[in-house]
Amino acid sequence: MKILVLIIATCFSLNAITDGHMDSKKHKKEKFMDNPNYLMSFKECNETKEGIAGLLALNESIWKDIEANPENEDKWIEVSLIGDLAANYSTIYDVFCKDMINHRMKLRMMADKKKKKEKKNNNN
Repeated sequence: MKILVLIIATCFSLNAITDGHMDSKKHKKEKFMDNPNYLMSFKECNETKEGIAGLLALNESIWKDIEANPENEDKWIEVSLIGDLAANYSTIYDVFCKDMINHRMKLRMMADKKKKKEKKNNNN
């Protein structure tokens, strides 16, 4: 019986000692970045979006060259490859960034709504 009490007391004391790591609270962003599904930050998502816009602008200029000389097969290949590249990056953006940005906008709208409500209550 004494051994059982000693074992239980040891387990409780070890449990109390190991709970010390829970006091160090991480910032929400750090917790998000430690998530195994985390791939891109907000800044990287914006860079991806800007890269897609750049590829589409480049594609537009190549189409103007094709309109001027429709017989140039190299331009047709180039416009096709750049269009595929832009489509692939758009898919990456949709999968990894769109929900994060939508969630961020939703939180921002909720915060604005809360501020307006508090301001209205303070004025009354």
